[in-house]
Amino acid sequence: MFGPEQKRLGEARDRRFEIEASLEPLFADGMITEVLGLVRKGKEANVYCCRGSRWSGREYVAVKVYRSLEQRGFRNDADYQPGRDRGLKGQARRALANKSRQGRLVQAGMWTHAEFETLQLLHAAGANVPEPISCSGDTILMEFIGDGPEAAPMLARVALSADEARNCLRQILDNVTLWLRCDRIHGDLSVYNVLYRDGGIVVIDFPQAVDPRFNHNARHLLERDLENVCGHFARAGLHPDARRIANEMWHRYHLSRL
Repeated sequence: MFGPEQKRLGEARDRRFEIEASLEPLFADGMITEVLGLVRKGKEANVYCCRGSRWSGREYVAVKVYRSLEQRGFRNDADYQPGRDRGLKGQARRALANKSRQGRLVQAGMWTHAEFETLQLLHAAGANVPEPISCSGDTILMEFIGDGPEAAPMLARVALSADEARNCLRQILDNVTLWLRCDRIHGDLSVYNVLYRDGGIVVIDFPQAVDPRFNHNARHLLERDLENVCGHFARAGLHPDARRIANEMWHRYHLSRL
């Protein structure tokens, strides 16, 4: 499954066995045929570039493999929890409330499926996000953003002209508005999870996304997202007012005028 170049994949031996087990269903279903390499090593999951198949419909695909809940590094996890359990019933809800081992497994699955469902919702609405293909266990199969097997760079690492920076900022703000119209706030937005491709942006990493109808931290998360983005573009010579933009978006959202 993995090639012999362990360092190229950036994984220790034990972690590779865990990842192989997570990817096995995708191989068995014919969705991927080869793991080409590690694209992104994150605090909650790793992303791999894989060779697709006629069943996945793409030559190259991305597979996001979540770490076990104990190994994840979500910041301020409690900020994202309100409203996430509203679809749970019976034993699953009780296990989550009791914080038992089974409850932790339930919680881990909630993060994975929440991201997949958010990607489905936003992609269908026309947002600049990867197209989700399938979700199984602790893995998400999605569109690979890049040129062939070469991943698109993070916006944080791209030198932009003033016009390019202005265009990217507008695209990001338009997307944040569209997400809010779809009752979603990213929750961990920064230029490190925005990819740059052909003069446009694609936003990734939505496990923390919240529904502002059910999460009382939503207003704070929206403003933090915008502060992260606007702070970067201020260094590029632009001076967007994150707080003003957040206030306007939030006001229009509540008036259903987005």
